Amino acid sequence: MNVEPDLIERWQVGFERLFAIEAGNMAYVLAAFALFTVFELLRPAEEGQSWAGRLRNLIYVAIYLPFGLIALSLWYAVIQEPNAPEQPRLESLLLLPVYLFVGDFAYYWYHRAQHRFQVLWAIHELHHADTELNVTTSYRTYWLEAPVQSILVATPALLLVGSLGPGLGLLAMVANRGVLLFAHCNLRLPLGFLTPVICGPQWHRIHHSNQSQHGDQNFAQVFPVIDWVFGTYYAPAKGEYPPTGTPNLRSDESIWRTQLRPFLIWRNEIAAAFGGTRRNQPD
Repeated sequence: MNVEPDLIERWQVGFERLFAIEAGNMAYVLAAFALFTVFELLRPAEEGQSWAGRLRNLIYVAIYLPFGLIALSLWYAVIQEPNAPEQPRLESLLLLPVYLFVGDFAYYWYHRAQHRFQVLWAIHELHHADTELNVTTSYRTYWLEAPVQSILVATPALLLVGSLGPGLGLLAMVANRGVLLFAHCNLRLPLGFLTPVICGPQWHRIHHSNQSQHGDQNFAQVFPVIDWVFGTYYAPAKGEYPPTGTPNLRSDESIWRTQLRPFLIWRNEIAAAFGGTRRNQPD
């Protein structure tokens, strides 16, 4: 099979560009890990979390960054990356909250689909398997999430709102990832009247709960009001910080197995779809 030289060149150029951007973003994320960890140690929602679990999550970050960007840049080498017109600076500033809301609206439905369809849950399960929910869990993510979320979440927001430009685009990234990091923190920090306004640690912990009464609740990443509108909003009670994790994937499963697991699940789904015999789910 011959691969066009210009395809390889587009992939290489795209990968180098995306890696340079994401490496800078990850520097911000790692600094936030360190800062939020200090607060988690001072006021934990769950006592006795291990350092081994945090280290394991950092290994997942190290896998996610290069492999996710390899996949994303390959997609953009085949299908041209969307290039939405840049808004004037003042309009961009006014559109910043709109951009964040549109992106979260798209993410909400994508996130619900991840919990509804096995083909998407296969790559999302790793994130929910963490029994020690903390700030590092925010990037305990399977590497295929990078291209899938870019295609199904970021691209629609970009095409609907337009580009914010490099400066405000960076601000949007900082705000979005800041809320993502904060919401996963192991913090005993109820937000009170702000609970419906911004995703916080107690509210999002409900989404990661392994208790049956919390199933399919609190899907938004930034704005809980989206859950309220579509009937998936759960207001945590005072002092409600449930345990987390998933029944079918251990938190300490070998990293090799977690990377192979989605492909085994997809093999089973394909076999079932074509009338074959479904093999046992990976355990």
